[in-house]
Amino acid sequence: MKKPFSLSKNERLKSKKNIDTLFLQGKAFFVFPYSAKYILFDELIHPDEALKLVASVPKRKFKRANKRNTIRRRLKESYRLNKVGLKQQLIDKNKSMHLLITYNANEELPYQEMNEKMKKVLEILIEKII
Repeated sequence: MKKPFSLSKNERLKSKKNIDTLFLQGKAFFVFPYSAKYILFDELIHPDEALKLVASVPKRKFKRANKRNTIRRRLKESYRLNKVGLKQQLIDKNKSMHLLITYNANEELPYQEMNEKMKKVLEILIEKII
């Protein structure tokens, strides 16, 4: 059985085709410092793959790769710790979701603030499912 707070390879969206579809057909919303884009699917193939994520930090705002990597790690960590409710809702409703979260602030925010905002993003997504 999978650990509920993990972020395995199955939960990462890597296919260029799926990412392009997400950009073209996805619905979007913004909660500072994140913008989220998602597609909701009506079928669930496997419970481990109910929710797939792409985390992005734009090079335009953070020129140095070490800053982008730090922010991306913090984004994925806050997502990993708070995704359980969203994933359970998807499994219960027999749906799946592809999700792109982009960090849009011009400066690096403290982890606690990033974590609180991630909770808000995931709450909005839960409301979209219901």
